[in-house]
Amino acid sequence: MIRSAFLQNKKWRLWLFPLITLLLLAAIYWQNQESLNNPDSISYTYIRNALQGKLGYGAVGFYGNMIDLSDLEPGDIILGGYPQCAYGRFSHVGLYAGDGQVIEGYVDLGITRQPVEHYWSYSEVCLLKIKAPSEHKQAAVNYAENHLGQLFYPVAFKPGERIWNCTKIVWEAYRQQGIDLSTRKDIWISPDEFYENPHGQVIREISLP
Repeated sequence: MIRSAFLQNKKWRLWLFPLITLLLLAAIYWQNQESLNNPDSISYTYIRNALQGKLGYGAVGFYGNMIDLSDLEPGDIILGGYPQCAYGRFSHVGLYAGDGQVIEGYVDLGITRQPVEHYWSYSEVCLLKIKAPSEHKQAAVNYAENHLGQLFYPVAFKPGERIWNCTKIVWEAYRQQGIDLSTRKDIWISPDEFYENPHGQVIREISLP
């Protein structure tokens, strides 16, 4: 009898998490219907690409683009992308901090500093210069550096400073300086938004076949 009650209780608990998840997703959809139904939004793009078999970062590998990184300055933005990426052309973004280091976010490392040369691995790469005074760019770098080690979450929403992803930390670092690199009314930020934003100017880019 005790075992029967335990099993019934266990079955109830097994249903509880999916139910809470479903309610949470319903609440997110209800609060963000305009974004989720907008063909230009990252949410819509991600769902559409996923249905076409394009998932996550895409076909990860070392493509050896060998783009010239020698003239990067603190505050510049670096975009990288792999074929079949679900987010658009680019799947990753980093903020150049100087001395060959870039501040970016990864699931296993959180917000971290990494050597900039790893962007040679992407098939799509673009270097962007933000149209802003150098002191604003340095302030953006300082903001990002103050968040080193913080938690990464792939679908970190725009609001809040508790969880981050690679796009949110760069966006927020510049937003704190009065420069909004995400003009879409979306709940997430895609790397492609930085490429399309009028505050950015392409230094150079490479797209390998």
